[in-house]
Amino acid sequence: MRLAFTNFSLKSPTGKKSGRFFLALFLGIFLFLTHPMLCQAGFASSTPFTGASWELVGEYPILGSNGAVQSVCATEDYIICIENFNDLTTEPDVVSAYYKNDTDADGNPVTQYSLAHQVRDADFAHANGMAYNPVTHEILVSGYSSPDASNYGCIFRLDPDTLEQKERIQLSTSYNILGIDYLPSTGGYLIQTDADGGYGFKLLDVSLQVVDDWGTYPFDFYMENFQDLCVSGDLFFLFPLTMHLGIGNFIQTYSLSQKTLLADDTVDFGFSDDITINEPEGLCETNPGEFIAIVNVTKADGGRYVQFYRTRVPYLFTVSTSAAEHGSVSEGGEVSRGEEKTVSYTADEGFRLAKLSVDGLYLPVTEYPDSYTFSDIQKDHTLAVTFEPVPTATPTPTATATPTETPAITQTPEPAISKAPASSTVSFSSVASHFAAFWKSTVHAASWFRHLASAGASLFARIRKADPVFLAMPFVLLVLILLFVLRLRYVRRIRRERSRKALEHRRRTYEELVREFTEDPKDEEVSIDELLLTIDELQKEEQKNT
Repeated sequence: MRLAFTNFSLKSPTGKKSGRFFLALFLGIFLFLTHPMLCQAGFASSTPFTGASWELVGEYPILGSNGAVQSVCATEDYIICIENFNDLTTEPDVVSAYYKNDTDADGNPVTQYSLAHQVRDADFAHANGMAYNPVTHEILVSGYSSPDASNYGCIFRLDPDTLEQKERIQLSTSYNILGIDYLPSTGGYLIQTDADGGYGFKLLDVSLQVVDDWGTYPFDFYMENFQDLCVSGDLFFLFPLTMHLGIGNFIQTYSLSQKTLLADDTVDFGFSDDITINEPEGLCETNPGEFIAIVNVTKADGGRYVQFYRTRVPYLFTVSTSAAEHGSVSEGGEVSRGEEKTVSYTADEGFRLAKLSVDGLYLPVTEYPDSYTFSDIQKDHTLAVTFEPVPTATPTPTATATPTETPAITQTPEPAISKAPASSTVSFSSVASHFAAFWKSTVHAASWFRHLASAGASLFARIRKADPVFLAMPFVLLVLILLFVLRLRYVRRIRRERSRKALEHRRRTYEELVREFTEDPKDEEVSIDELLLTIDELQKEEQKNT
């Protein structure tokens, strides 16, 4: 069931639309050069879903009695779905975020594909399609049909963090929008219209203006309608609605550059026997070549669920290698998913491996001296090496004794020695000891002068360099000395004050003793000896303080 878009045409914009065309062209070139997704090698086949196997990885109940999960997209951390709670009313729909990875945004471990949070506060019409824009960090939802006539031809902006509706924008008054996805190559979007628009595909720029209209879909494939679409590189995929035709499920693969349907592949999800009704609704790419499909199912007991199915299609990843001068490294290239790739490197003669960088992280060169192996490749990789000269052994200098200049000794004429009395004698040992002391003092003096000269030269050099620390040291010392002097003065003042108070107390005691003695000289309690002793102590204390 292959189709070709024989009547599709590219309509070049004219007039006022030419400015939008060149703006979209410029943004497309910019995103082509900067967007990281374009660094991936891509699919190993132009029909990647041919023979794909699917694995059930999650199942969650549908909340609305008439509800159905209609669309899905993937952000950096979440898989986000919208359940149209009731297609016959404008009741708020259910927006759910599931963990895309086995860790949350903060790196904490979580159960992959489990529910993270859920919001129900706005109506998104039928919510038939979703697209996540990583540049603007927002989600666009194509509303499709709605009982509210004002929703015709509209899309909705959704905050991927709060899951709240931000804005409603009407793109057309002549057709509704079935599917929508982001185009990394241009920064715009790809949409598919409903039957009113001939099920055609259109390219939008960043401002949501049509820049390329592929025309009407050649309707020669049995289907009831179309679901959401998913863009990956030059290909995009969608599920045609065939639920009531009894012909099974299909996934279609299209080429953006060729504007052609490449394949209609049957899809076998391997449903369990208790599933009576199934409807594939949407597809999103969670990692390069890894996809999640959402399927609404009804079981024999009447339970209604949305199921997550995962598949990994044949995919080629790129191993990029680079080397600095003075060595070589083997070439990288494209590697199929799950395979391994060994990269070897060799230094030129006289050089050795200095640094090894793998995916931006430096690894110990001792563990990987000549090669590195990428195992079970599931993403693009980079390897870079740096070489350095091998250090040559430098001979250790042998210490040689430096002759020390011996100060010349000037002989002075010996004074005439007069004969000493017979009782006084001069021994040889005493003369030698005096000479040794003289020599020692001479050498020490010379050494002291050399040290003094060296210190002076060092001082002069540091002053010339104007070392801030050196210049500040005298001021610091001066401040410390000043503080020490002030402290001494304060302590002496305190001590004087205490002595003065003690002396004053003794004087008062003396006056009381004198008064008691003069009043009653015969009083035995105060004797003249005690009075004199007290007076003597007071006088000594006063002299001491003075």
